[in-house]
Amino acid sequence: MKFRFAARFMLIAAFFAGGLATSFAQEDNTESENTVRIIKLETTIRQLSGQIEELQFANRKLEEQIKQMQTGGGGQASPAPAKSTATETNAGPIDLMAAAKGGSTAAPAGTLAAQAANAKAAPAPAEPATPKDAKSDFAAAKSLFRSGDFAGSATALRQFLQAWPKDPSVTDATLLLGDAEYRQKRYAEAAQQYLKIAQATPVSSSAPIAFAKLGDALVSMGQKPQACATFAEFGKRFSDAEASLKTRVEKAKAGAGC
Repeated sequence: MKFRFAARFMLIAAFFAGGLATSFAQEDNTESENTVRIIKLETTIRQLSGQIEELQFANRKLEEQIKQMQTGGGGQASPAPAKSTATETNAGPIDLMAAAKGGSTAAPAGTLAAQAANAKAAPAPAEPATPKDAKSDFAAAKSLFRSGDFAGSATALRQFLQAWPKDPSVTDATLLLGDAEYRQKRYAEAAQQYLKIAQATPVSSSAPIAFAKLGDALVSMGQKPQACATFAEFGKRFSDAEASLKTRVEKAKAGAGC
C-alpha cells in the first residue's frame, strides 16, 4: 500500500516537474524571440535613419544649386508682368509687356494687320551704311522700306535714331520703324514704337495715326481688351482727326469686336 502511494506520489511529482520545465522552456523561447525582434527593429531603424540623412543631404545640395542658378548662374528670374485690367470705358496705361505674351492671331480685314499678313516675304537684311548725315540716312531707311526690305529698314532706322536723337525727323522715323516691325509681324516691337509717339508730350501731329496703328498692333497680338481701350481713347482724344482715319479706326473696332 505504501509502495503504491509512493509510486503515485512520484508520478505526480514527475508530472508537475515536467510541466514546470516546459513552462520555463516556453518562457525562454518567448524571451529569445523578443530579443531577436528587438535586434531586427534596431537594425531597421538604423537603416531608415541613414536613408533619411542621405535624403536631407541631397535636398540641401538641391537648394544650394537653385540658389546659385537664381543669383550667380542664371540670374534672378524677373517677376511675371501684371495682367492688364484695361477696358473700353477705362483705358488706363497700356502694358505692352503683358500684351507681348499673347500670340498673334488672324487680323480683321481692313486693319494694318491684314495688310502685313499679305505683305511679301522680306529679303535678307541689308548691312546698314555708316552714318553720314541725318537727311541721307533717313532717306536711305525709307528707300529700304519702300523696296520691301523691312528688316534692313528697321536696322537703318534704329541706327538713325541712335545717331540723330534730336533731329526733327525722329517722330517720323519712330513711326516708320513701327511700320517696319509690323510688316515683319513683330507686333510687340511695333506697338512699342507707336506707344512712344502716342504718349509723347507735347502731343505730336502724328499721335492720331500712332494711336490707330497701336490699336491694330494690339489686335494682331490677340490683346482685344487693350486694343478696344486704345481705339476708345483715340475717339476721346482725336475727335477732330481726319475723316478717313476715323473711318479706318471704326472699321478696326468692328473687326476686333469692340
